[in-house]
Amino acid sequence: MSGKDRIDTVKKQKLALENNIQGEKILDIGGGGEGVIGGIYGRKVIAVDKRQDELDAAAEGPIKMVMDASNLTFKDKNFDAATSFFTMMFIDKDDHKKVFDEVYRVLKNGSNFVLWDAVIPKEDDSKKDIFLIELEIATPNGLIETSYAVMKKNNEQDIKYFKKLGKKAGFKIESEEDYDKTFKIVFKKS
Repeated sequence: MSGKDRIDTVKKQKLALENNIQGEKILDIGGGGEGVIGGIYGRKVIAVDKRQDELDAAAEGPIKMVMDASNLTFKDKNFDAATSFFTMMFIDKDDHKKVFDEVYRVLKNGSNFVLWDAVIPKEDDSKKDIFLIELEIATPNGLIETSYAVMKKNNEQDIKYFKKLGKKAGFKIESEEDYDKTFKIVFKKS
């Protein structure tokens, strides 16, 4: 079987991001790679990623720090907002709750945590064990075309899963947008 036969591809999903996240200090979980959030908000962003090479690949602008999102070294109530742009799919599912708890801890009361991610189906009996999603992202700075891929095994996720995690961490759901293959949730810390 060729590698191509193993890939379950979600064809291009179109997203539009606006410059509408409030605050002077924004934590971006997984801010390496394309660095979409850092590209929009620049120096307001502290981008954390476990991998230096991912941070190096991101555009200049945000402050970049190698850090594990499940064990943030920031003080409590330190950020005006937090984001996660197609990052949770790359974080071990066993650490998702810890990440939500840490984001909740470092956010100021009344702040938002904005999460965008993909719907990853449960692994089935087919030979397609790799999930790949193609994205076209319209930002205030221009169009970004990219794709993200992960193994399907133990990576099933959807909007309901993350809403439940957010509520367990103490967040309220401010808004949600479900686009079938992708979603956006705005959580609010009371």
